[in-house]
Amino acid sequence: MKKAVILAGGYGTRLRPLTFTTPKAMIPLVNKPVIEYIVDYLAGYGLKDIVITTNYLQEQTINYLSKRKDLKLSYPEEPSPLGTAGSVKNAAIGETSFIIQGDNITDIDIRKVMEFHETHGKLVTIALLPVPNPSLYGIAETEADGRIRNFKEKPSPSECFSNLANAGLYIIEPEVMEYVPEGSEFDFSRDLFPILVAKKEVYGCVVDGFWTDVGNLEGYMEASRWILEKKGFECASTAEIEDNEIQGNVAIGEYAVVKKSLIRGPAVIGNHAEITKSKMYDSVVFSHANLSETMLNKSVVGENTVIKKAEVTDSIIGAYCEIKEGTKVKESRVPPFTNLPSQGN
Repeated sequence: MKKAVILAGGYGTRLRPLTFTTPKAMIPLVNKPVIEYIVDYLAGYGLKDIVITTNYLQEQTINYLSKRKDLKLSYPEEPSPLGTAGSVKNAAIGETSFIIQGDNITDIDIRKVMEFHETHGKLVTIALLPVPNPSLYGIAETEADGRIRNFKEKPSPSECFSNLANAGLYIIEPEVMEYVPEGSEFDFSRDLFPILVAKKEVYGCVVDGFWTDVGNLEGYMEASRWILEKKGFECASTAEIEDNEIQGNVAIGEYAVVKKSLIRGPAVIGNHAEITKSKMYDSVVFSHANLSETMLNKSVVGENTVIKKAEVTDSIIGAYCEIKEGTKVKESRVPPFTNLPSQGN
């Protein structure tokens, strides 16, 4: 099996306001777009023929990945949103393929899933991961041989019959697409899998490892912490670092400037960002952002945003914002291009 499909056509609504200006696939994760982690992950298992289903702001993703000459990448046009299964049918995949959600960051061993798929000879294998709160996911109940006998998408806590969550990693045979209607919105978990489970064509492979959905802020920060923990402290050689106190796992990007500041990890400072006389705790600052005499705690700041003499806590600040002296932002989501005037001291 050499073919993979990345489902990256979503609008990224759970990560707004960051995704108003950037598609979810291109959101920086420790100074590298989410999509690059996923294609590297697939390529590491020999999956180098990759279809990427894109829609919203797709030019950013396509332009960025055009540099990847080591991969065969294609981007089928989608006339209207077709759902996860509908977009794969639209791509006209004619061979056994590995499917991954475009917001999954994971180190799950794909080889185990591939080998299991070959043993049962049916149409679908779903990677299943034990989780503490299964009501947040699609869940599956399996027979002793791995056949899924019951599958439900995001049940209520009282409806949970299993702790095995759908990890959004599938292997499908091309015949699966015969069950997907042409040109209409159709989802793998909500629409297709219940049909195929009833036909006894879906098996589950229980896996382990790190896995999170970066399509929401909690998952995004969890993935950031995981990557930072593996890297430790990392500072680009082009960065300008002067008279700071830096603690814990921190990544500082290319041409960043950090002066007279306290940075306490896990924290990420983007390429060309400037942090001066500021305090930053458990936060992420995107490229070209500028923080001066500011306190930033458990927050994400979008690209090209300027924050001066302000306090930001538990918030997401969109791109191209300006937050001026004396402003306190707490538990907020600030849209791009917002100008928050000075509120005094």
